[in-house]
Amino acid sequence: MHIDGWTLLLQAVNFLILVWLLRRFLYRPVLAVIAERQAATERVRSEAEAARQAAEAARQSLEDQRTALPAERDRLIAAARAEAEAERAALLEKARGEADHALEEVRSRLAEERAQALEALQRHAADLGIRLATRLLRDAPAAVLTVPLLDEACAAVESLSPPQRHALADGTDPVPVRLAAAAPLPEGDTARMRDRLAAALGRPVALELVGDPSLIAGVELHFAHSVVRRSWKQALAEAKEEMMRHDSARHSADAVA
Repeated sequence: MHIDGWTLLLQAVNFLILVWLLRRFLYRPVLAVIAERQAATERVRSEAEAARQAAEAARQSLEDQRTALPAERDRLIAAARAEAEAERAALLEKARGEADHALEEVRSRLAEERAQALEALQRHAADLGIRLATRLLRDAPAAVLTVPLLDEACAAVESLSPPQRHALADGTDPVPVRLAAAAPLPEGDTARMRDRLAAALGRPVALELVGDPSLIAGVELHFAHSVVRRSWKQALAEAKEEMMRHDSARHSADAVA
């Protein structure tokens, strides 16, 4: 068999041209379409995988939430109970405080009323004692009770310091002295008192005699700026004040105890 070289060469050239044409106009478009379809398929598969993963994540999240629901429910119930208990305790504490405050106010008011009642009772008892003593003293001879108190009044003036006696005299001559007595005094006692006062003051004394039955017994020497009192009226008033002071101090000590 004889093979022509030119024929073989032409066939080879034709084959190469055919291959080039096929590759140029057939293979490349087909390969491009195939590549595009492969890319689309890959994209769809990727999107499907992403959707599957998202669905799985959502399912897992729902599962986690479903699993956590009992714990969350228990937590909310415990929190609500704790809040209710705290509110109940606060209300109880507030009510207890208000009750204690009200009780303290009642106790304070009762103590005040008791103190007022005791003070009124003490005052009444003291007044009753003073009235009884006054009645008994009024039945006694006033002159007999007055003379010793007259001597006490003179002694009180004599016991003063020189500056104090000088102040009583007030620079006057004679020194005016108003002598208030519960009962009329004998002339001798009046003269003796005038002499003692004059000796104590170092000046003559002008006595003005006045009667004052409210003194019960005793005298009051009224100088220009001061008074010397020696009477049962004064003594009873001081006794009443001392009784009230003593009872108040005793009840205060009892209240503290």
